[in-house]
Amino acid sequence: MMLHATHAAHAGHSKITIRTVDTDVVVLAVALAYTLEEDDEVWVSFGMGKAFHFLAAHEMMRALGPEKAQALPMFHALTGCDTVSFFAGRGKRTACDVWTALPELTQIFIDLTTAPAQVDEDATQTIEMFVILSTVYPRHCRRSF
Repeated sequence: MMLHATHAAHAGHSKITIRTVDTDVVVLAVALAYTLEEDDEVWVSFGMGKAFHFLAAHEMMRALGPEKAQALPMFHALTGCDTVSFFAGRGKRTACDVWTALPELTQIFIDLTTAPAQVDEDATQTIEMFVILSTVYPRHCRRSF
């Protein structure tokens, strides 16, 4: 889907709509919006029935900022997606709060998207700290670290 959307954008289409019921596709659409021209719009028609919405992935990308939008697929993959289990008893909100508290994690996620042959020790320790803080801290303490 993302390849088709990218091709459409490069062929001159400035408004793209992707239909899905999968949150993984929404995450990828937000990351896709980062790679397109500033005026391009990526819309996601998401859900079914009463839960159906049009989501503006390009606006989500702007709200996150370009770095976090670029790093979002790696964050999503690490914290739980179709092929990776989520952190037991903790949701994305807790993990997002920890990500905000560890700003150096954004560049690590971006670097990991290139599938490096090795991950340096500092990056590994930061990822470990992220996982520990995301899974161990009680909900009422998540904003206090």
